[in-house]
Amino acid sequence: MRRLWFWLPLLFLACTPPGPSLSLFPGRALVGEEVEARLNGMTGLGARVFVGEVEAEVTFREREQVRFRVPAVPGGPKRVRVVVGNREADGQLGVLGRVDPNRVLLRLPLGQELRLPQAFTLLRRDDLAGCDFALVELGYDGLDLGRALEQLEALDTTYKADPESLWSLGGLSGGEAVKAYAAHRRGRTGQGVKVAVLDTGVDPVVPQLPGYDFVEDDAIPQDAFPGGHGTGVAGLVREVAPGAEIIPVRVCDEEGTCRASRVVRGVCWVLANHQGPTVLNLSLGGDTPVEALKLALQAALSQGIPVAAAAGNQGRQGSPAHYPAAFDLPGLVAVGALEAIPGASGWQPASYSTQGPYIDLSAPGTDLNCTLPGGGVGSCTGTSFATPLVAGAMALWLEADPSLSPPQVQTHLMSHAMPLPYPLPAVGAGMLDLSQAP
Repeated sequence: MRRLWFWLPLLFLACTPPGPSLSLFPGRALVGEEVEARLNGMTGLGARVFVGEVEAEVTFREREQVRFRVPAVPGGPKRVRVVVGNREADGQLGVLGRVDPNRVLLRLPLGQELRLPQAFTLLRRDDLAGCDFALVELGYDGLDLGRALEQLEALDTTYKADPESLWSLGGLSGGEAVKAYAAHRRGRTGQGVKVAVLDTGVDPVVPQLPGYDFVEDDAIPQDAFPGGHGTGVAGLVREVAPGAEIIPVRVCDEEGTCRASRVVRGVCWVLANHQGPTVLNLSLGGDTPVEALKLALQAALSQGIPVAAAAGNQGRQGSPAHYPAAFDLPGLVAVGALEAIPGASGWQPASYSTQGPYIDLSAPGTDLNCTLPGGGVGSCTGTSFATPLVAGAMALWLEADPSLSPPQVQTHLMSHAMPLPYPLPAVGAGMLDLSQAP
């Protein structure tokens, strides 16, 4: 009898059906791409899907499968959970983060003939004898990246496909942090919108329209500031809005002094010469308000030109009000800076970022990868560099709807911001977030 009781639990376990399971196709996908979860042991009717801790949009449900769109989550392996009532199946999805969406790497044996589907084009092939494989760079068109990788590997068991990951020198990609890539995949690039960068000038390495230099009173607004402040700002605008056109307006000299008289003239020059949807970026300011500049900015806003202005870098000095960001003008967005929380995922107010009741919105501003004069990548820190991320986002909203007034642009930016657990004077409405709109 004792032996029977010993074996009964084991017999019970042997008869217990396995728990629900799922398989994902494709196994890797970009944010916004559709993935199919094939279910075993549970129904997909009424299912909810979570990627990491973020709930995904479900596009299709039936008894044996669920389809969903990859939500805005960082790249890397992510747990996927399909939940129906108290039942759950999980798997793992490779979320493709900062990658080139139009290129694929293919690894195959040395000397093997290459066969490609019609959507792919050969860009380069290297037979890497030292590694004992061939590396092929491919362009492709018309497929989701995740499905393109699957399609290549299905051609031949020896084919191994990878995305063309875009790595950096260790700094942060501001555009990636605010999820500009998600907007780009929705077709938003800032096409048809101009961003006037009133700064130290912009080096020709950044594509630009004709501008003006109010320091030397000529039509060549070169960036003579060490390290290229205005060049870095313009590059960050284009990281968020690669289709926008830069208007360089030099109002700050090689020592970084931005005389109010030059800034006023710069704003008024933009108003007299702009055509079509335009944004003003003011990564500058000081502790003393100038009424003439306030009037010039009011004129810009009345002509439909929204303004992004740096909140200031005096957080460690008691956070005195920083103008023009502190002007109370609807459609002028005062931008604070964020930094990554050390050793954790998430964002916090940068210690240098000025705080005050006028802060509208925040964006990453610490250790950002930015363009240097002559080319190359440097590291930029300050509210000056959080601001162009917002100016680029303004360009995306104006591309989506050129009829938006500056206050409406501001409302859209703030209502779609990612909330942060800090006081309003520290972060405003939260962190700039382009994952869902425009």
